Amino acid sequence: MAEPRAARPREPRAALRAGAVSGGIVCALVLALRALGWLQPLDLALYDQDLRRFGSAPAVASPLLLVEIREEDIREQGHWPISDRTLATALRTLLDADVAAIGLDLYRDLPVAPGVAAFDRLLREEPRVVAVHKFGALDTEGIGGPSDLGPDRIGFNDLLLDPDGVVRRALLYQDDGVGDVQPSFALVLALRALAAQGVQPAPDPQQPEWLRLGAATLRPFGARDGGYAAVDDSGYQLLLDHARPPRSFESVSLGELLRGEVDPARLRGRVVVVGSNAKSLPDNFRVPGGAIVPGLELHAHTVDQLLRLASGDARPLGLLPDSVEAALVLAVALAGCALGLGVPGRPVLGTGALIATVAAGSSALWLAGALAFRAGLWLPMAGPLLAWVGSVGIVTSWVARREQRERTQVMRLFARHVSAAVADEIWRRRGEFFAAGRPRPQRLTATVLFVDLRGYTAQAEKMEPERLMAWSNEFMDRMARSVDAHGGIVDDYFGDGIKACFGVPIPRATGEEIAADARAAAACALAMADEVPRLNADLVGRGLPRCSVKIGVHTGPAVAGSVGEADRMKYTVVGDVAVTAQRLESTRDVPHDFESLPCRILISEATRRLVARAFRTERVGDVALEGRAEPVAAHRLLGARD
Repeated sequence: MAEPRAARPREPRAALRAGAVSGGIVCALVLALRALGWLQPLDLALYDQDLRRFGSAPAVASPLLLVEIREEDIREQGHWPISDRTLATALRTLLDADVAAIGLDLYRDLPVAPGVAAFDRLLREEPRVVAVHKFGALDTEGIGGPSDLGPDRIGFNDLLLDPDGVVRRALLYQDDGVGDVQPSFALVLALRALAAQGVQPAPDPQQPEWLRLGAATLRPFGARDGGYAAVDDSGYQLLLDHARPPRSFESVSLGELLRGEVDPARLRGRVVVVGSNAKSLPDNFRVPGGAIVPGLELHAHTVDQLLRLASGDARPLGLLPDSVEAALVLAVALAGCALGLGVPGRPVLGTGALIATVAAGSSALWLAGALAFRAGLWLPMAGPLLAWVGSVGIVTSWVARREQRERTQVMRLFARHVSAAVADEIWRRRGEFFAAGRPRPQRLTATVLFVDLRGYTAQAEKMEPERLMAWSNEFMDRMARSVDAHGGIVDDYFGDGIKACFGVPIPRATGEEIAADARAAAACALAMADEVPRLNADLVGRGLPRCSVKIGVHTGPAVAGSVGEADRMKYTVVGDVAVTAQRLESTRDVPHDFESLPCRILISEATRRLVARAFRTERVGDVALEGRAEPVAAHRLLGARD
């Protein structure tokens, strides 16, 4: 057999429609899940991973220095809170060392004797010192700042927690609930440090409602930015880049500072945050990556980021518009559907290949998100990942179920008539044969063989039904096996005969292929003739009548296709070729001694020309066939040539 031609696309428009509809549905479902916030945990987990692995490390050392009040400092002082005198001494030491700014992350709304007057005087006279207050909440009261500081030197130290308890955002401004917008402690401290460099906050020229700070415009965080879905975006928020690893800021203890153990040169020009890091005064928060850091370090992260943004050493993280994110999800969903649909005419992906493909695509999407993050763009990948896995899985499953139904139909039509190899070939090239769920009618050249059990009617009148069926079934089984062994298909069974076809359902493209089918039919007929004596020996041994057989073979144009309704469909060959073969088998014009030769094989002139080089024949003359005006030249098939 010649190499099969490339399969034509099977219902390409229907497949494209199915893929487009499936991709749209998957995209809509993913976007709905994203809007509901179900994808936010995965997106934030990927964001945390990208921060740790792909975030850009600052090129400059941090000017931040932490002065930590540790557990040993509280024991040394003998009480908490630390007195105003001790705190004033520490602040004076820092100021004398010429620090750029000091942020006091300690609540000092009430005096702590001794040293109250000295502490108040220092706050009033030294503009480099800023302090904190705390907003009230529904179940807690607010905490005020030092009364000796003006509003430009006090900021709130409230922190934002994401639903999973991680701090990824910072508040820069917040309404106090009575219409007064107040700055955060970190922003106030950063502005104090930037003032010495001549940097002042200003409106952005293009977006006046956005804050311009030195070299950077700080776009306010939105509730759906990046991988977020619907978090509270009130106030003016900033995504933290956590560019410096946890516990990487330089720090000293309060005791070291008071005992003069810190070199003043180490302090000069630094921005200092003074706060608690004592176990007995828990003020700890979780950051991306799972590390736990004290509150004063989180404020230091915010100040450090603001300073880097203002100087141009960092830039805000880029974000995509919702429409672009939706388009990305749709594109990935359609790509997954296209992969799931596969190449028309080829098998759907197997389980192993499917898993490998999904894993490879998921890895590629993850890598794309990581590279985008490294380039300064937050590309939330939970939606595309879900769209990829969902679309490939759903469409592959749909295609597999559809192809299983089609394969079942193909096998119902052919498997009982052809060899397993031929049935598999039919399935592999199904795109050539099927349209709208049933075999496509096609014109081809086929060789049809009719074999008939001679004397069946007479035997049927005198045999018991069980013996009659056993007799005919044994004959049918032997003959059908010969057809199968020679590459034909059993087109139909009759009460006393079989119709077999060679050259279907795969159309033959060349004359040699057509001749090969005719030779296969001739070899099948001779194999049937050789089988009859063995069959008779078995029948006689079981007490059943001997049988004799008539066979007719003809080659010619035919129409092959299916007849019947969907549940009772039958594949068959119709046309003059079938009629002629049947008439050759049943003709009475060719005498034959069935006692000595229990099988008669007659072939047409058209078949003889195709098999003449391989088989011996004998012309028996022109035979008048029922229903035909012109006689047909008939030949007796004698055997194969040496």
